[in-house]
Amino acid sequence: MRTCRSFCLLMLLSLLLLPGCWNSRELSDMAIVIGIGIDKIPDTDQYRVSLQIVNPGSVVTSKSGSGGQNLMPNVVYSSVDHTVFSAMRKSSQKVPRRLFFAHSQLLVIGEALAKDGIDDLFDFYERSHELRLNTSVVIAKGTDAESLLRVLIPLQTTTTTAITGRIKVTSESWAQSVDTTISDIVKSLVGEGAPVISGIRVTGNPSKGQKKENLEQSTPLSNVETKGIAVFTDGKLAGWLEGKSARGAVWALDKMKSTIVNIDCEDKKDAMAIEITFSTTKVKAHLINGKPSFTIQVTEEGNLSETKCPINPKTHEVIAKLQQQLAEETKKEIELAVKAAQLTRSDIFGFATVIKRTYPKDWKKMKENWPALYSESEVKVSVKAYVRRTGLRFKSYIKPKEE
Repeated sequence: MRTCRSFCLLMLLSLLLLPGCWNSRELSDMAIVIGIGIDKIPDTDQYRVSLQIVNPGSVVTSKSGSGGQNLMPNVVYSSVDHTVFSAMRKSSQKVPRRLFFAHSQLLVIGEALAKDGIDDLFDFYERSHELRLNTSVVIAKGTDAESLLRVLIPLQTTTTTAITGRIKVTSESWAQSVDTTISDIVKSLVGEGAPVISGIRVTGNPSKGQKKENLEQSTPLSNVETKGIAVFTDGKLAGWLEGKSARGAVWALDKMKSTIVNIDCEDKKDAMAIEITFSTTKVKAHLINGKPSFTIQVTEEGNLSETKCPINPKTHEVIAKLQQQLAEETKKEIELAVKAAQLTRSDIFGFATVIKRTYPKDWKKMKENWPALYSESEVKVSVKAYVRRTGLRFKSYIKPKEE
C-alpha cells in the first residue's frame, strides 16, 4: 500500500514538470499566408507587399462538396511602406486574423522592381524565424506581383500552388525554366555569380482572371504560364533567356533533368523527338596568355521517342548519326545561352567561381575588371550524347516515299 501511494505521489509531482501550451495558436485564429508579392512604388523608395492568404472556408467546403461555392479560394491583401517587413506587418490592419508565414511557398517579384534591383529584398527572410529559405522565387514578367497573385487559376486551390506546381513540373520535364529558392539567390548575391530566376506571365484577360467566373470556364479567360529565365547584372534585371537559349542555360547550369529535343530526319525538319533522361555538366577554367577561357563539358543520354520518317535505328550507323545530331543541337543551344549571357555581362554560369577556385592568385587581379573579361572570354562547348533506347520497336512502320 505504501509503495502504491509513493508511486501515485511521484506521478502527480511529475505533472508539474510537463510543458504546457502557453504559447499555442488556434488554427481558427490564424491567417495562413502562402504567397508573398513585392513591388516597388514608382518614383519612391517604398514597397508594396501583397499577401495571398488561404480562404479556409473555401478549402473545407470544396473538399466536402457542400456549400461555399461562392467563396473565393484565396484573398490578397496589400500594404505600402518603406521596408518589406513593415509593409507585411502593416497588412495586419486589414486582416481579421493573426498572420502566419510558416507555410509561405512562393515569393513573386514585380518586373519593375527586378529592373530596379533585388539586392535588398532578402535580408528579412534570413533574419526571420518564421519565413523559409527554401521558398520558390519567380519574376512577374510584364506585370506586377500583386496582379499576378490575384489571378484565379483552375485545377488548383490557390494561385501560389498553381505557380509552384508549374515551376516544378516544367523545370523537370521541359527545362526552359529553373526552380530557384531564396537560399539559391542569396548564395549567388554573396558569391561571384549572378542569380537566375524563372519568369511567370499572365495570359488572356488579367482583369477577368481575378473574378470567380475564371474558374467556371472550360477554357480559362486568364491563366499564368512559365515564360523565360531572368538574368541579372549587379543585382538588376538585365534581360531574358527564352526558348532554346533558356534550355541551353539549364544545360550549362547542370540543372537538366529531362526535356524533348527535336532533330531533323533526312529532308524533314524536326521530324524526330529524343527525350533526355540523364545529363551532367562540368565547367573547367583555363588561362591562355593571361586571359580566362572556359570549357563546358556535357554528357547526356536519351531515348528515341517519336519519328515521322522511315528510320531503322537497329544499325550502329543510324544510332551514331542520331547521337551526333543530338550533341550538335545541345551544343548549339548552350552556345546561344552563353552568348546571350555575355552580352548582358551576367555571369549566371558561375565562371568567376571556377576561375577563382582554379587560379586564386590570378583571380585577385581579374576581380575588379571581371564583367569585361567575362564578356570577352572564349567558351568552348563539348557534348557527348548517347541514345540508349528506341521504344518498343526498331524499324518505323512509315514507308519511304517512292522516287
